[in-house]
Amino acid sequence: PRLRRRAHARGRAGPGRPPRGQACPPPAETAAYESALNQFRVGKYSDAAAAFDAFLKKYPSSALASSAQYWVGNAHFAQRDYKGAIAAQQKLLSQWPTSSKAPDALLNIASSQDALGDRRAARKTLETLVAKYPGTPAAATAKQRLGGGAKH
Repeated sequence: PRLRRRAHARGRAGPGRPPRGQACPPPAETAAYESALNQFRVGKYSDAAAAFDAFLKKYPSSALASSAQYWVGNAHFAQRDYKGAIAAQQKLLSQWPTSSKAPDALLNIASSQDALGDRRAARKTLETLVAKYPGTPAAATAKQRLGGGAKH
C-alpha cells in the first residue's frame, strides 16, 4: 500500500497519469486532480465538477487538463444536466482536439443528446465518432449503439 500511495503521489499510477509521451505533472497538481476525481468516485458530482473547474483555472496548461474537462462533463451527465454535459465535452473537443479523451467526450455527447430525446443528433455524433476515431474503444461502443439501437 505504501508503494501505491507513493506512485499516486508522483502521478505515475491511476487515472491521474498523463498520456504517453508527456511528463508527469508536479505532485500538487496530481493531488488536486486526484482529489477532484475522488469526489466523483464517491458520487459527489457537484463537488467534483467544482473541483475540476478549480483545477482547470489553476492548471490550465496541465497534461491532465483535458482529462479534467472530460470529468466536468461526466459530472454534469451524472447529475442529469445533459446540456451542461454537452457544453463541457464540446469545450474539451475545441480546446484539446487531439486528446485521448476526445472519443469518450463524443460518446458522452451522444449519450446526453439521446437523454434529451434528440436521437438524430445522437446518431450523427456516434457516426462522427466512428469516422474520426475508428480504432478506439469508444468507436466500438458507438458501432454497437448504431447497430443495436441501444441508448447507453
